[in-house]
Amino acid sequence: MKAESAIVIAVTICIFLSFYFSLLSFTTTEDLMKQQFVLLAAYSLLSGIIIFSCLIIYLTMKKIFTKTA
Repeated sequence: MKAESAIVIAVTICIFLSFYFSLLSFTTTEDLMKQQFVLLAAYSLLSGIIIFSCLIIYLTMKKIFTKTA
């Protein structure tokens, strides 16, 4: 269970960073900084989705192999 909770915390941090960078992109006035913050927000959200999908695959494999053993 420790691995699952660590992964959920990582996903939560990635989603929080995504919203934070989006908020910063709205408040900044320079176009270059807006683009950088939007890019960081997209990368944070993408990494959160990838980590979450790895968690789902891990839990599915764990459930499948415990039923067969």
